[in-house]
Amino acid sequence: FMAKIPLLEIRGLRKSFNGVEVLHSVDLTLEKGKVTALVGENGAGKSTLMKILMGEYHADAGEVFLEGEKVVFSNPHQALSRGISMIFQEMSPFPELTVAENMYVGREPHKFIFIRKKEQRKMAEALLERLGIHLDLDRKVKDLTVSEMQLLEIAKAISYDSKIVIMDEPTSALTDSDVRILFATISNLKKHGVAMVYITHKLDELVQVADTVCVLRDGNIISSRPIHEVEQNVMISEMVGRKIENIYPRVEKQIGDVVFEVRGLERRGEFHDISFTIRKGEILGLAGMVGAGRTEVVSSIFGINPYTKGKVLLNGEEIHIRCPRDAMRYHFAFIPEDRARDGLNLVGSIRSNMCLTILKGVSRCRGIFPDSKGERDCTARMIEQMNIKSNSQEQPVNSLSGGNQQKIVVAKWLLTQPDIVFLDEPTRGIDVGAKFEIYQLIQELAKEGKAVLMISSEMPELLGMCDRIVVLKEGRLAGELLAQDATQENIMAAIVKE
Repeated sequence: FMAKIPLLEIRGLRKSFNGVEVLHSVDLTLEKGKVTALVGENGAGKSTLMKILMGEYHADAGEVFLEGEKVVFSNPHQALSRGISMIFQEMSPFPELTVAENMYVGREPHKFIFIRKKEQRKMAEALLERLGIHLDLDRKVKDLTVSEMQLLEIAKAISYDSKIVIMDEPTSALTDSDVRILFATISNLKKHGVAMVYITHKLDELVQVADTVCVLRDGNIISSRPIHEVEQNVMISEMVGRKIENIYPRVEKQIGDVVFEVRGLERRGEFHDISFTIRKGEILGLAGMVGAGRTEVVSSIFGINPYTKGKVLLNGEEIHIRCPRDAMRYHFAFIPEDRARDGLNLVGSIRSNMCLTILKGVSRCRGIFPDSKGERDCTARMIEQMNIKSNSQEQPVNSLSGGNQQKIVVAKWLLTQPDIVFLDEPTRGIDVGAKFEIYQLIQELAKEGKAVLMISSEMPELLGMCDRIVVLKEGRLAGELLAQDATQENIMAAIVKE
């Protein structure tokens, strides 16, 4: 009998950047109708491997076979034409185009030189209906939430009728209901023989979607086994190369008096009558579904979209924050949810990004020439403190892994020496090892007496990290729980109660 030919087979793939080998003779097999989960720390080589498969990078050695035929793709268009599509973690839609236009950009139906807009819209409508995704087709992408943009990217990738779909952190910005839609879509694609690579840091998802789990560490495939043979503790140890006893570290700290308070905060159409306090050394969690108003409340306090009613108090005295500069003057820091869009200049260097918030304090001139010694010293200190993996301070941020990018955003704000720290989804899209380091840092901030507010859509994260949790629903307070009394069940009960 002839051996069954895999849909796709990768043999002995190697890749180096600047003389450093990041993939070491990697082998990977994909089968029709199966989901292969690819897990590992940021920087392990997952994205590099997939970008080679998509034709963005060229391998130094090794071979790729598609249905038994050796293939070499010089660009993503060639991969797409052979039925391989990828949903990227960092989304890159065209902000001024509508949802329908984005879905078929570059593939618009034409009559002569004219785009047939009605036909394009019908195509988009039919695809979203088939996938069970609800988006306003006429809405501009710049007005979508992160969650909505992620659903758009998923629909766009599937619209190519691909044989192979690569999903890079597809649920990192999705609500629970949107995740269920995605999982149903994956199940449907499997029935049609589509092979999928599923890259995720949410290890609990693997049981629901994966058939096989491959662990990649430092450019090597450490293990590949069927999902029913996978033990999570073993998998985590394989990913990070060490044993992590408790993913949510705790430190001994003193929680002091109230240092920050909001009373009756309101912004018309977004949130209403929001009141809470944060004590010195306390980590306050902000729970709720995407769209509950969590980010809106925090960005309003920080002066990005100022509130229209209510009071903000610092150490018992009312303060007025009309813009982020005011917030920084009061020693506030805000690590945003979307690091690529709001937290970083991706084409800039590590140093220029990290020192952006403290330029006046560290930049000097020697005669008519700028002297960046202060910037270099601050950057070197934070690279070491945050354990950022890089070749130099001048390395472009877009060449770093997601975890290292997130550390740069955090470092940028820590350099301002804040007293009040807002963190919006601080571990979105980063691996278990980088998460552990971010968690350690958050606990250390609280130990130093900082007041910390943390927004998270991952309930285990809130339960593991926070001293108290405030629940928002549809722009209003829905409950407040002490850590020792909080469970996933009673947080969810507060979210869904009428």
